[in-house]
Amino acid sequence: MSDVLRLHGLGAVVEVRCTGDAAPEFQTAMTTAWSRCLVVPHQSPVEALPLEVRLDDTAQLPRRMMLTTQQVTKSLIQARAGELVMLHAGAVSDPATGRSLVYIARGGTGKTTLSRLLGRRLGYLTDESVGIDAAGVIHPYPKPLSVRRAATPELKDEVSPDALELLPAPEVSRVSRLVLLDRQPAITSPDLAEVPFMDAVMAMVEQSSALSELPLPLKRLAELIDETGPVTRLTYSEAAHPEESLIALVREAS
Repeated sequence: MSDVLRLHGLGAVVEVRCTGDAAPEFQTAMTTAWSRCLVVPHQSPVEALPLEVRLDDTAQLPRRMMLTTQQVTKSLIQARAGELVMLHAGAVSDPATGRSLVYIARGGTGKTTLSRLLGRRLGYLTDESVGIDAAGVIHPYPKPLSVRRAATPELKDEVSPDALELLPAPEVSRVSRLVLLDRQPAITSPDLAEVPFMDAVMAMVEQSSALSELPLPLKRLAELIDETGPVTRLTYSEAAHPEESLIALVREAS
């Protein structure tokens, strides 16, 4: 078995080299968790970005896995800077139509939880970073879902979408709806409301990566909103079962 894993996401490839005394255990865990991002060696025309990660103590495996996910994501974002609109968001896609829902939020506000719920009925694209090209096509990043531990919330487990039985995304997915997440524990039923245009743009700016490296970045955001219709804010709590409202948005999109 090679000690190198090639992982694709956002239309780029990162080559992760596992080193250290616990490298075999680390590579096995990475292969399982990153099952939907694995690239067969020598079969990708995209030049890979190198990343070396070391693990000597298997007791540190969960933390190393979490940190490696962050490193891989950062590398992929850097690789596509200046090309894609990249949002801190989760995304799912209707397998029949390719129409996709992008739900935007800062970290720790429910993207992964919603991805687990929605991905059982719509194709899983990502739970963290959405990359959108000028044609509105999403470049998928089906990374392991970063599931926060209840007892130690500062630590996350990296869980394969295959292990969670999430549906695969269609071959081509296009943005159909943009939603801003606003999780509030006291909400008893989810509420969807249209967001004024400029408020939507500013919210997306705040939850973006490498936006300033795009040519005419605000114009790109404005065009994206114009093409997908008004941005919606979902105010919800996890107990309010917001997935039905979101699935309806995707299936009603024209």
